[in-house]
Amino acid sequence: MRGRSLLTAAVTLVLFTGCSNMGSIGNILGSVLGGMGGQQQQQQIEAEITQVDPNNGRIYVRTQDGQTGAIRVDSQTQVVYNNQRYPVTALERGDVVRIQLQQTQNNELYATRIDVLRSAR
Repeated sequence: MRGRSLLTAAVTLVLFTGCSNMGSIGNILGSVLGGMGGQQQQQQIEAEITQVDPNNGRIYVRTQDGQTGAIRVDSQTQVVYNNQRYPVTALERGDVVRIQLQQTQNNELYATRIDVLRSAR
């Protein structure tokens, strides 16, 4: 539960600082993930997909509070919708998703699992 309270604090910090540049999700969540004793912690966010860029291994998202950012994906990222698995390329702009995040050694956010909560279609 400590990780969840840190995540909530980080999101609250973002709201109060008004930071809305493209790297803000990574900057804030990355610092929270990195501040957990060096363990591979997973956190999750809910967001809307704004762009899918499988060629560069990224999805771009916007959270409910307006924060935007890029999240790394690959063929190992699980995408689940209605208990069915799909490739990352099945994601579409406008999909509302819950993303399980992990920080990479390069301090990037990586999606280990993406649950589609509401399809854009």
